[in-house]
Amino acid sequence: MHYDEFHPKLDRLYRVNYHATFSESEMVMGQIPAPFAPLMIQDFPQLEQVSRMYNRSISVREINSNQNFEIENAYFTDSTFQEVFGFEFLQGNPENSLHKPFSIVLTEETGEKLFGDENPMGKQLLLANQGPFTVTGVLKDLPESTHLNFEMLVPYQNMADVEPPHARASIDYVLNRNFLASHSMTYVLLKPGVDPEEFHQDMRGFLERYGHEKLIANQDFKLFPVKDIHLESDASGETSAITYLKFFMAIGFMILLIACINFINLSTATYLTRTKEVGVRKVLGAGRRNLIWQFMGETLLVSFIAFLVSLVAIDLFLPHLGNLVNTELIFSYLENWELSLAFAAVFVVSGILAGAYPAFYATQFRPVEIFQDKVGQGSGTSSGWLKKALITVQFAVGILLISGTLIILSQINFWRDQPLGFDHDMVITVPMLSQNMNSLFAPADSTLRARMKSFEDRLLQHPNVEAVTLGSAMPGLGRVYHPVTTDQIAIDENLVLPANSVDYDYVETFKMEIVAGRDFDEEYGTDHLTGFLVNELAVKELRWESPEDAIGKKISYGGKEGNVVGVVKDYATTGLQTGIEPLVLDLSPGRFSSFAIRLKSNDVPETLNMLEDTWREFFPAKAFDYSFIDEDLAARYEDEGRLASLGSHFASIAIFLSCFGLFGLISLTVQQRAKEIGIRKVLGASVSGIVSLLSKDFLTLVLVALAIATPITWYVMNLWLEDFAYRIELQWWHFGLAGLGTVLVAFLTMSFQSVRAAIANPVNSLRSE
Repeated sequence: MHYDEFHPKLDRLYRVNYHATFSESEMVMGQIPAPFAPLMIQDFPQLEQVSRMYNRSISVREINSNQNFEIENAYFTDSTFQEVFGFEFLQGNPENSLHKPFSIVLTEETGEKLFGDENPMGKQLLLANQGPFTVTGVLKDLPESTHLNFEMLVPYQNMADVEPPHARASIDYVLNRNFLASHSMTYVLLKPGVDPEEFHQDMRGFLERYGHEKLIANQDFKLFPVKDIHLESDASGETSAITYLKFFMAIGFMILLIACINFINLSTATYLTRTKEVGVRKVLGAGRRNLIWQFMGETLLVSFIAFLVSLVAIDLFLPHLGNLVNTELIFSYLENWELSLAFAAVFVVSGILAGAYPAFYATQFRPVEIFQDKVGQGSGTSSGWLKKALITVQFAVGILLISGTLIILSQINFWRDQPLGFDHDMVITVPMLSQNMNSLFAPADSTLRARMKSFEDRLLQHPNVEAVTLGSAMPGLGRVYHPVTTDQIAIDENLVLPANSVDYDYVETFKMEIVAGRDFDEEYGTDHLTGFLVNELAVKELRWESPEDAIGKKISYGGKEGNVVGVVKDYATTGLQTGIEPLVLDLSPGRFSSFAIRLKSNDVPETLNMLEDTWREFFPAKAFDYSFIDEDLAARYEDEGRLASLGSHFASIAIFLSCFGLFGLISLTVQQRAKEIGIRKVLGASVSGIVSLLSKDFLTLVLVALAIATPITWYVMNLWLEDFAYRIELQWWHFGLAGLGTVLVAFLTMSFQSVRAAIANPVNSLRSE
């Protein structure tokens, strides 16, 4: 709720989002082409300052050390960074720490990681074996509540200097002249009093002056408030937290509703045992208003005690909830005073709502009705309907949560069981280059290519290595987009398709299927220059009649021209939430960024040790870092998995509270009908008959709750499933199983007291008659 609020000029701080329309669909990105930023501060008088940020991973080591550390979030940023954001420095001058080239600013945690207890100021580091860079500042560790998660800051002007010498010219071109590639996050600080809409109104003219002439009509920049990025971002690759926040709030409200319903039902029934007290007080002159205030005061006192207990529970269970949602949850009652006031408001409102009806109900009777034992005789009509309605709502909420959780789990299992079009078992990926978009623009390096080939050949000599390949991205883990043209599709149609650059043995390593034509083959000698593979969906997207018809067709992609040599069976390039997409594959070694290594199941730890030793021999400047593809694929569904886990926890709480209330009600029912039960036993009623008598009305309410919850759950979960390309169809058992489980739990809850009443000696209940 309070993300990024520590920035001193937050109300004027915006990120420029890039809106691009391709193939009649709009794509929103949190990055824009790098050359636009310096032109913005020049052309827009509304801007006080602009700062770019480019995020990449990078291998770092102290200048006199042989140990490499892989920093996952190194941010290259302009010297205006501090003026725009206002982070807290522990050491160094905030005003000029990044003004000099080859300077570097570390977070406190990164400084400890690299240098231990030593003071990092003035230390020298090599980044990707380039430099040295001198530490000129140390930042206080970033709070959890920020969408920026950098570990170090490096001057933007040094971005090309950490690339190999042969790649620097192409990177300089991207940073200064490429107005197409969405490259850097760009943040603007508006001058005080400026309306963000003024910026957008002038943007069209700005794009016409500097944008690519063929894409101007399809480009737009819009300001997005930094304070809203965490909760409401619609940019590609970013998850809006507002959906989950609404989910938690809705569940919290439903559980609070169940608790209030329990209180209303139990209080109403309990107050009926205090009717003599009410009658005596009224005879002695107490007015109804006084009695209502008394009962409301008692309710608010109970609510206040519950409020105090909840404050303790928050401290106890907040870390556990943080583990469930995979984030650190920190709450301070003083710092979050608005939320603390909201807690107090919930206590007051829930206390009033829970206590109002019982108080008004219990004080409505006249003393003559009370002392003639007529109270409760009409309760079946006056309050019975409300009690039944409240019980029904309780169990409807529980059934909704249970069935919703079952549906989420079914969807996750559906994704995991779906064939992805490739074999990912026992395959690890090892990044050869740090996570770095700039590598896509770097030209091929024959020396590095030769070293990569030698590394591959060495690995294949090991008996525990089955296959090795290279690519710009691995199946299921990502892709980039490039404009594509053919004889039938011109550049002005703005067709952009996902694409990957792969090596000759990529298809074979992942055991993919060629459905037409052939795989890349080194013996042809020209595949690396003019050869393309496409998948079946790309055949349709590119308007060819069949896979066989696609063979030999001309295609241009990312500035490279050639012909289709084969069609590969469709396979997933990302998680199945977005579905399988059209795909173009080419052979561009300069874009290779990762190895994929298929291992045999023999002694995996020993094989991994061998891989690390061999890696250090061939790539000493890059830290060895690996992951299993099947684990990476499973991580794609972590958000949904956390949702299911939370749903199951909350559903358990809801059903427990519902059954707790039901247990109390059945206990009071047994108490109120004790004489009736005794008479029935004397007249020969069986234990099963009495249990049925006491339970059937409540079980009927559970069935009504199932009938109410089913269409609501169906509607809500269909809305959730609509976001996914690959989705399950809702089945009757999702609701039937939830209903059956709830009925069984409710029946067991009631049976304990019902059987106890049925086997009791009727003499005890009839002795006073």
